[in-house]
Amino acid sequence: MSSRTTAEVIDLFNRAFTDHDSTQLAELVAEDCVMEAIQPAPDGARTVGRDACLEFWRALAEDRGSRFEPEQVTLGGEHATIRWRLRFGDGLADSVRGVTLLRVIDGRIVEALGYSKTGGVPLAAETDPAGRGTREVLDRYNDAFRLHDPGLLADLIADDCVIEDSGPAPEGARRVGRAACLARWSELAADRTLRFTPETAELAGELAVQPWLLQWGDGSADRIRGVNLIRIRAGKIIEARGYVKS
Repeated sequence: MSSRTTAEVIDLFNRAFTDHDSTQLAELVAEDCVMEAIQPAPDGARTVGRDACLEFWRALAEDRGSRFEPEQVTLGGEHATIRWRLRFGDGLADSVRGVTLLRVIDGRIVEALGYSKTGGVPLAAETDPAGRGTREVLDRYNDAFRLHDPGLLADLIADDCVIEDSGPAPEGARRVGRAACLARWSELAADRTLRFTPETAELAGELAVQPWLLQWGDGSADRIRGVNLIRIRAGKIIEARGYVKS
């Protein structure tokens, strides 16, 4: 059992990629580690077991043709969320932004789920004065898409809300302000050709990490899995960033 905290594990994990130094990765990966890569769609390649995960991460860390840049780390108990950019050239188009959701137990990574911005996907997809909490806001937001009821969104969106869609790469389309965000989400919620299924969410303060499945047909290729990072403050959504398997 390692005495490292989740914060220490994530710091060492990030440094392995930023410094192109894989030497400490072996100490960070649990025997039963499970990793999901960002591609291929719809689920991302799944890797199970310490040796297989370690082999993948070592190759990525030692690749000096790419540059890994962590943008933001959010911690909540055994869970960690890393927003990042991976550069493989000097131009804006020579990069991709993504998010990795990790779980750390006894100082070792047991799960890592990767998502990124991509193109061509038919995707939308604390307490307020009335006492409405983060969980209630998230549930109503999900219900708007699950039940095709855009009316549930009307009082959930802050005036300065910002949306980043999952596409197009490398940034994802950006919408700023309540009117623009409400228009985008209302359009998607009303689209009955889409079936939105929220998966188990994790809450860390004002941040909700909401994985989901989106389907637009009955075939195995007619679906995509993704995750929304939703920031909720005073009972209103102030930020939503979407990522999918690419």
